[in-house]
Amino acid sequence: MSPGHPLPAPALVIDGDGRAALAVVRSLGRRGIPVTVSAATARSLAGASRHASHRLALPDPAAEPDRLADALAALAAREPGSVWFPVTDTSLAVVDAARARLAQVHLPIAGSEALALAWDKGRLIELADSLGVATPKTWMPESPGAVRALARELKYPVVIKPRRSRWRTPSGFVTGRVMYAHSPEALASVWETMHSQIPAPLIQERVPGFGMGLFVLADQGKVLVRFAHRRLREKPPSGGVSVLSESIRVPPELEASADRLVAALTWRGVCMIEFKVDARDGRPLLMEMNPRLWGSLELAIASGVDFPWFLYRQALGQPLEPQPSYRLGVRSRWVLGDLDHLLIRLRGGDRNLVPGAPSRLGALLAFLNPFAGRPEVFQPGDPGPGWHELRSYVKALMGGPDEGSERELHPRYRP
Repeated sequence: MSPGHPLPAPALVIDGDGRAALAVVRSLGRRGIPVTVSAATARSLAGASRHASHRLALPDPAAEPDRLADALAALAAREPGSVWFPVTDTSLAVVDAARARLAQVHLPIAGSEALALAWDKGRLIELADSLGVATPKTWMPESPGAVRALARELKYPVVIKPRRSRWRTPSGFVTGRVMYAHSPEALASVWETMHSQIPAPLIQERVPGFGMGLFVLADQGKVLVRFAHRRLREKPPSGGVSVLSESIRVPPELEASADRLVAALTWRGVCMIEFKVDARDGRPLLMEMNPRLWGSLELAIASGVDFPWFLYRQALGQPLEPQPSYRLGVRSRWVLGDLDHLLIRLRGGDRNLVPGAPSRLGALLAFLNPFAGRPEVFQPGDPGPGWHELRSYVKALMGGPDEGSERELHPRYRP
């Protein structure tokens, strides 16, 4: 920074063990902004980047949310004026609950009521239906008896989703996962198991098709910046985390749906609105809304839409540039996540493949294509995160301890 110019406000990335955290650190660090990365251990994926100025070991938001809230309140009092980026649902939930104690720092996140609705898939579906946004057929039973009465009327397979992906318990947060049922008996069993962990899971029709994400930055319910991608490969292959995706022009029907949702929630900050394009009729159906930065964030940045920078400026009340144009057809690949996709396919571990999915041999040949997409984690100019992720992956394969690589990556989390 040249003499006479104030230093930029520092940033804190909370929960640095995922790809979104790494993308934030690289984005802001390249602009000369000092970035501190916190994680449950001293070593983390984002903390391994050369763009990380400092590293902090703080309590794990999933296991010790109250301790983390206390630590963050103390940190805010010591270092006021910084911009904080909670990048996971659990860290965002902790920050949201503690926001009255964090008034000294800038929190570029949505309001508590908007967050609560976005996190609750049932309420979100009800809101979408009221706004004319297309959704999958969804049932919301609240008791095992209601599930058993419903089960005989459904067409299988069906999807069972936790109402919230993360659920606060006295011992920390429980993580839910999407499951399938292929019979009434299986539905009753799966629903009751999920209900015992996170109350009242949803039941949805299975929608064949491919995923499409719309990513926005908004202020007071007005969308300021948009970006869209389509998922080429996911983990698990039936639908989940994007491992290979491509930037696309924002489809008008997605734009209209997103604008209605954002306006209804008076949204502030970023969110990912996830759709699935129904292969039966081509309609995009709303699947969920993630009120945080997303795993494939690096694709948006590589395409020309630097969401972390926009969010940083919004937090400080600085004017934003107009909606940037971005390059279409840019592909981004999470290589080790893509390896998980391949291993699931090769072992036949997914019964619910999307229409048109390649054979196992086709999946292998597609994975071996070195030009499939720009690597998200392994980057020559910043190799530390790539080596950290590879080391953690190998240790997980060999049954070693988890050293903070992205939880979605570990073999034990595969379906």
